[in-house]
Amino acid sequence: MDAEAAVAVVHALRPVESVLLIRRSRRERDPWSGHWSFPGGRHEPGDADLIDTALRELSEECGFDLSRRQLERSFPIRHAGQHMGRLVMVAPYLFRTDEAFEVTPDGVEAEEAIWYPLAAFRNVTAHVADAVPGLPGGRKVPGIPLNGVALWGFTYRVLCEWLEVPNREGV
Repeated sequence: MDAEAAVAVVHALRPVESVLLIRRSRRERDPWSGHWSFPGGRHEPGDADLIDTALRELSEECGFDLSRRQLERSFPIRHAGQHMGRLVMVAPYLFRTDEAFEVTPDGVEAEEAIWYPLAAFRNVTAHVADAVPGLPGGRKVPGIPLNGVALWGFTYRVLCEWLEVPNREGV
């Protein structure tokens, strides 16, 4: 199974163990418009490989560069978009940084960026099933409310796998 996109899961150890999340800018024809995600996007011809794709997208969307040496692990390629009607195969890569640092979203693809504490995600009582704007029929999916927008779908599933938190499909 070949991936056509990649994301950077950026893990900061201090001051609080956290992960970088961006809120995608609102755009017409973008089914994930305004949703939380990892920095990432589609592979481009100039990218040497999918790791390069993840690092390029991180730089473009968040204004900083990481090195391939900071790659901690890769996750299995998986699909995003099953609830949105458009499947995209995505390769997630976990990068480590010692310190969380200021992130400046580009405003084009990312309108907000936060370092989300991993302890908050590990608290399964915060996981709920809720309707997500844009899903047909008001379908409820598991996720975490975050600044008024659900963290759900692909990003939620990758975090569950990485942190060994049960995917709360039946919440």
